[in-house]
Amino acid sequence: MKEIILPQIVSLGIYNAQLVIKNRTTSQNRKTTMFEIELPMEEGGISYIDSTSHPIVENVVICAKPGQIRHTKLPFRCYYVHLIVNEGQLYEVLSALPNYMEIERTDEVREIFLSMIQHYHTGISEESIMLQSLILRLVHTLKKNAPNHLILRKPKHNNRIVIEQTLNYINENIAEELTLESLSERAKFSPIYFHKLFKASTGKNLHEYVEEQRLRKAIDLLLSTEMTLAQIAYECGFSSQSYFSYAFKKKMQMTPREYAKNMFLKYEK
Repeated sequence: MKEIILPQIVSLGIYNAQLVIKNRTTSQNRKTTMFEIELPMEEGGISYIDSTSHPIVENVVICAKPGQIRHTKLPFRCYYVHLIVNEGQLYEVLSALPNYMEIERTDEVREIFLSMIQHYHTGISEESIMLQSLILRLVHTLKKNAPNHLILRKPKHNNRIVIEQTLNYINENIAEELTLESLSERAKFSPIYFHKLFKASTGKNLHEYVEEQRLRKAIDLLLSTEMTLAQIAYECGFSSQSYFSYAFKKKMQMTPREYAKNMFLKYEK
């Protein structure tokens, strides 16, 4: 039996195409660089992956693989998770899933997505164990629903390696100045092309992604150390304590200290 290598979770949450795509009824073609699993929240549009397509309905899970060409006819609102995994048993299972899968018990898949979102947005590193277990549960549930005669299809590498290396570099150097110019130069792409590739791969622009990762690390430090807000801001790469507090409150709807107090009070209940 092949080893199960846990995936890197690039992004996870709820996507609403109508809020992102303005004045168009169809999204632009894009090439995927990772595994993308989506559960529609409403009916009405059409999903296109390579030479296949399927009406967007609530009982169909969409499973796109690295290297595929995607676009969508709106409306499209879904739960989603984007994953990077390059080898092992999990890689093979994900590679073998069909692009579109009719699920009998969508309530089970929806429950898994909601639980993943809850654990993902806490920003606490200890939650990663629960999050990874939910990812495995999701993949196992999808595998049970997949036809047995599917042929394993190897995803294309293309730009996936570049994005994976960039994400790893960001996570390992979160306190550094991570600009579009420096990262695109590191990837040996033009800033414009790198920006398009990064957003198509992660669903976020570079600033949004970096700030989200900085806030996740900040929450971990806030709850597990006695560091001051100024120290946390420095360790996480924020330009100042005041900007850190501003970004934190905008994201979490409360100040860093209020958040920490609420989390500690939950322990005592």
